[in-house]
Amino acid sequence: MPKTISTLEQLVQIRARTVKDLSGKLSSQKQMCQRYENNIQALNNLAVTPASPGNTHAAMMTNQAQYKKNIQRIINWQKQEQALADMKMQEIQQNLLHEARRERGYQLVLEQRRDKFADEATRKEQKTTDAMSTQSWMRRQRQR
Repeated sequence: MPKTISTLEQLVQIRARTVKDLSGKLSSQKQMCQRYENNIQALNNLAVTPASPGNTHAAMMTNQAQYKKNIQRIINWQKQEQALADMKMQEIQQNLLHEARRERGYQLVLEQRRDKFADEATRKEQKTTDAMSTQSWMRRQRQR
């Protein structure tokens, strides 16, 4: 087997490994984005929890207002983190698509080279068979 085929096989393996690694990163990033979404939903639920109807003391109302303000600050922070995570996920998706295309390109070139090598081997084998057949035919013609 020619050296170019073995080199292409190595390149395909490297590209496949890269695609697999990026797929893992994308999966992890999707999970992170989902965690942010879950956090935001849970925090929103905390922020809208109604106050007890009987507790209308000023101190209690101030405490609840401060609590909601802090929860809202955390929600905003989580939304920022989620936006950054979404951007990173999109970047990973683009990289994955690019690497998958590169891998497929190398696979196609490898398949073409293998086919070409097999065709050349078949042609060479056919020439050898034809030469042997010709020699055999010539011997039979001489013997007559």
